[in-house]
Amino acid sequence: MLLIFPKKYEFETSLSPQRVYRKLDGELTEHKPTINIMSTGKFMKTHKTESVYYGRREGDEFQIFYHKAGKRDGGETGFFGRIEKTADGSKITGKYRKPLSAYIFGIIWAVFTAFSALMSLALKENVGAVVCAVLLIAGIFLLFWDGKVKFLKAYLDSFPDKNV
Repeated sequence: MLLIFPKKYEFETSLSPQRVYRKLDGELTEHKPTINIMSTGKFMKTHKTESVYYGRREGDEFQIFYHKAGKRDGGETGFFGRIEKTADGSKITGKYRKPLSAYIFGIIWAVFTAFSALMSLALKENVGAVVCAVLLIAGIFLLFWDGKVKFLKAYLDSFPDKNV
């Protein structure tokens, strides 16, 4: 799935907010993804042979990411959510999106390659312009192609619903 724009997801669970907090704190491996390549690389190396859900909870806000065994997938899609108390339990709302660093790099990539394509056109280098346009499209596709949403959705769907 090409995930350029964040996708909203919300559901209600019969668990109280405190039980949701305990579930997240107990099941998630503690790690907050950052731009720091060394920190992310160390985490990926530590969990090289196992698939794990990781993230962090701060108050009523949380982040969930999925790491697949044998992959170095530090900049992948995550679920950024919030827990709200309801009469029958909790409501979890949030968005599936890439980390902020991926969006920043995507903007820089798009501006640089688009500028290069326009510069090539101005110099009447049509082949160069086509190559830059292909690099623009391929770069955006590679940056924002992601198959992790299905794993994150499976984890979130493991919460008991109101019918339980």
